Amino acid sequence: MTSLNDQQQKAVETLEGPLLIVAGAGSGKTRVLTYRIAALISKKKADPSQILAMTFTNKAAREMRQRIETLLGFDTRSLWVSTFHAACVRILRSEIQALPGYQSDFVIYDDADQLTLIKQCLKRLNLDMDRFTPQAIQAKIGRAKNRGWGPQELGTKTLSTYDEKICEIYQVYQEQLVQNNALDFGDLLMRTVEIFKKDPAVLEKYQQQFKFCLIDEYQDTNHIQYVLMKQLVAVHQNICVVGDEDQSIYSWRGADISNILSFEHDFPSAKVIRLEQNYRSTQNIIEAASCIIANNKSRKPKKLWTQNQPGSLVGKVSVEDEYHEARFVAAEILRRVTAGANLNEFAIFYRTNAQSRVLEQVLREQGIAYQIYGGMRFYQRFEIKDMLAYFRLLVNPKDDVSFLRAVNSPARGVGKVTLERIAYRARAEERSFFEATVVMCQNNELSPKIQATLQSFTKMIEEIRGQKKSLRELYHLLLDQTGYVQALKEENSFESLARIENLEELESALGEFESRRSDVTILAYLEEISLVSDVDALKEETSSVKLMTIHSAKGLEFPVVFVVGLEEGLFPHHHLEGDAAELEEERRLCYVAMTRAQAYLYLIHARSRHVHGTIQHAMPSRFLNEIPDDYLQEIDLRKKIAVSSRQRIFKKEAPQVEEEDVNQDVCESPFYTGMRIRHGEFGAGVICRVEGQQENTKLTIKFKNGVVKKFLAHQTPLEMVG
Repeated sequence: MTSLNDQQQKAVETLEGPLLIVAGAGSGKTRVLTYRIAALISKKKADPSQILAMTFTNKAAREMRQRIETLLGFDTRSLWVSTFHAACVRILRSEIQALPGYQSDFVIYDDADQLTLIKQCLKRLNLDMDRFTPQAIQAKIGRAKNRGWGPQELGTKTLSTYDEKICEIYQVYQEQLVQNNALDFGDLLMRTVEIFKKDPAVLEKYQQQFKFCLIDEYQDTNHIQYVLMKQLVAVHQNICVVGDEDQSIYSWRGADISNILSFEHDFPSAKVIRLEQNYRSTQNIIEAASCIIANNKSRKPKKLWTQNQPGSLVGKVSVEDEYHEARFVAAEILRRVTAGANLNEFAIFYRTNAQSRVLEQVLREQGIAYQIYGGMRFYQRFEIKDMLAYFRLLVNPKDDVSFLRAVNSPARGVGKVTLERIAYRARAEERSFFEATVVMCQNNELSPKIQATLQSFTKMIEEIRGQKKSLRELYHLLLDQTGYVQALKEENSFESLARIENLEELESALGEFESRRSDVTILAYLEEISLVSDVDALKEETSSVKLMTIHSAKGLEFPVVFVVGLEEGLFPHHHLEGDAAELEEERRLCYVAMTRAQAYLYLIHARSRHVHGTIQHAMPSRFLNEIPDDYLQEIDLRKKIAVSSRQRIFKKEAPQVEEEDVNQDVCESPFYTGMRIRHGEFGAGVICRVEGQQENTKLTIKFKNGVVKKFLAHQTPLEMVG
């Protein structure tokens, strides 16, 4: 106990009754939880089997159990330390017979199993999979289960005939799960809650067993987890939740920030203890992050502080575009590595997965080993590999691997049996799969529906192959004629939106390739990126820079952190315009990113960035303006930097970085996002978006009356206001 500060010790000693521990970033919440559980056992308040501690990852659960056993000095196998889902599985193995049709040997379906079952349900209902895409159905069912809604409850929320069909599919899906004696992940919680509601004796059994309940990362709980917690603690009220609403960043997967904000309303006798001392970061980092999060309204008052040294100022770095952004990061890493740092000390955070492409390219050019944390390298992503399969098929129709990938991307209903018949025919006649398909369609050897689908597919490939177009034009043809993006839009899930952004980034990559190569062909492009996909050399590295989205960075910490892409429209993201609650979540995301840094933090924004294959100009993120200058060191690389020993930003020990990477000549545009103007006909307005360059510059302007219009800049007389 002597290793705990006063507030931590108070949290450990407050053992009975409802308790909310508001644990700021880096304040030692895991230590408090483990000490608290150890105190409950050592002070004879409860046997290990009477304590339920729930976390969000198996890794966190294992670490917590190990720490508790180290403190107590004996095995605590009977202690329930697990994720919500694992705890519910244990309960359901004993109690699921209370639900008609289920047996204790039920199986658990993963995402792929769910999709397979949903497709079977769609076939059973004779529904068009182009309209009712399995991924979209899966996402809607998942969201319903996070809220605790079965098919009937979801039915009360329907607004259209499409929604009514979703409920019908959901109903058949649930019936099929019962028939298969299976549960999906959403069911694990929802079915446990259902049993507790249906059988009070079963609920009372677990209420009596679990005299003390503890929940980590309470700000990340969804509604069904909240309901489960309320059921279990209704008798003893010995509930301890630990969390920080300032780090609630998962609303897109059902997390409900109101759970932690309303805890004192749910439990009027609750005590609140704030852990505000940060042990991770320097004073300047803490103060800068605190100034940003203070602008949120949906939060509990707290003031994060630290006894650590002030440390370096937070670097606010202005660059010309995403390439100079990546080069700055690479140069700074090399400079610090030359001075003795290890690559494991560095992390690069970005708002969207698509941003990693240029970073990866530059890191590879500079020979810097890296790893994508919580994701895949750009060219290994599902949707990118799909489009590259089409490219390869255009170049070489004999590529059977690419044929098998492309033929059902997006889903065309070409089943396993059909593909096996094609493969058999191809082998028998020594043809490619593509050639065998063409022959089988010509000979009417397939069912009319499948034959029409495959004829359409092979005809599309042959027609696009014959087109004399640029890389990007061919890419647009593929996207349009395959319907790939449209299918993702209809899915309308967090993952599908991220995939669309990655496809847009691929267009930018194609445009960049066209601009710097004379031999602009599909084959040349495929040859170049084959090197990017080769990760054999990286596997031999003992250390590496970590690249990840900010969502993946939650719970991690690094000595040096680069947060890239701090621009309006990217971070905060343009999808969230006008939504105050989602803007606050973006601000929390920024706070999480900043508080991962231990010693050095760089916040980087670019003046322009390639989006949809065109250059878009951007304003610095509003979050940068929320940090007082006292905590910032401004580095503006958009202006030409004189090369002298005093002014040089990078030391000579980083020979891989060329001088031209640092010295950026800026072609100034008179227009920028946020500029107030006056138009002769439409009056006063604000420029919302700037696209293109020179005579191709396009302006999107929102006028005072709410009208939004696009103009070619060089054809539009505008007066700058203010």
